[in-house]
Amino acid sequence: MPSYTASEPKRAAVYYVEPGKYRVKVANATEKTSQNGNPMIKLDVQVLLPDGTDGPEVWEYLVFTAKSSWKIDQFLASIGRPVIPGEEVNVDCEDIVGEVGVALVGDEPGSTNPDHKFNKIERWLFGAEKEAYEKEQSESKHIVAKGNAYQPQPDEKDDIPF
Repeated sequence: MPSYTASEPKRAAVYYVEPGKYRVKVANATEKTSQNGNPMIKLDVQVLLPDGTDGPEVWEYLVFTAKSSWKIDQFLASIGRPVIPGEEVNVDCEDIVGEVGVALVGDEPGSTNPDHKFNKIERWLFGAEKEAYEKEQSESKHIVAKGNAYQPQPDEKDDIPF
């Protein structure tokens, strides 16, 4: 008979979220070379769900070419780094792990099973768009339900039949 050592039961991992705007955290960053031989950073990005739990992990690639510098600019601005046009920027993988930004998360069909969807980063939010999202999120967490605070006094009769 097989046996094992029991541990704490873990909540099932979330592998997919509906497309939308989410806070995301850089879980890992690795320097690589793209298929065309350009320097690249592969980001493992953890989607952070509104309830504070972790959502799916998504891969994002920052390729260091003039043609795709817009994506690196968006990413850096989203995590709060200054982006100054014309400035030479070095991105160190160790410095961006743990950084949190906001992204528009979309989805795409699986390559072997089109009915199985996977999340992907559509684009990074920054500036006024990121600020609006952050404001919306902070306001939604501070909604307090108001109840009827009236309590009958000891000398009052409560005529409610239940």
